[in-house]
Amino acid sequence: MKKLLLSSALCLLPLAITSCGLEEVCENEAQQVRITSSTGSAFLIDKFEASRTNATAQTAGTGVTMACNLQNTIPWGNVTYEDARNACLDAGKRLCTKAEWMAACGSNYYPYGQKFDNTACASSGVESSPTGSKSNCKSNANVFDMSGNLREWVEEGILMGGAYSSGQEELRCTSSLPPQNGALLYSPSAADGFRCCQDIALQ
Repeated sequence: MKKLLLSSALCLLPLAITSCGLEEVCENEAQQVRITSSTGSAFLIDKFEASRTNATAQTAGTGVTMACNLQNTIPWGNVTYEDARNACLDAGKRLCTKAEWMAACGSNYYPYGQKFDNTACASSGVESSPTGSKSNCKSNANVFDMSGNLREWVEEGILMGGAYSSGQEELRCTSSLPPQNGALLYSPSAADGFRCCQDIALQ
């Protein structure tokens, strides 16, 4: 009886939504951005790096499995490739491909332009910043934090865009980091995150 009561009480806690079978919800999600790739195909990309449903501007949240597209939240770091893929799928989306990610970042060296600016993005700190908090760190397509903050997993199993602790070369739109021993054996760090893409439904 005590065990049953304890289980019922746990299901009332916000962090228990997954284990108790309740639906996770991303409240106040930002709009996605429509991008046309170099091949002419169109897709949607999240404007912000992925965060958990219970993340805030102060904490990254814990214990949930679905990715959200939210502004001013601590992004979801220390995430494996498989968990990133599944978090996008749980949101009805998918990881971006490398080509899609680069198309959203743009044709400049950096999302904000050709010349490196160490103040534009979260690229000289010791931890990630809330998503979208660097107003100049956006591409021409209005996608935020594609340089610095967190490296981002893409479908090919590589990490794009550099992180808050990366050097100048790693922060370019074309920069990629193939994990040693492959994505499935890679042990992520706090600087490894992701964002989601989505196919455009045919009308």
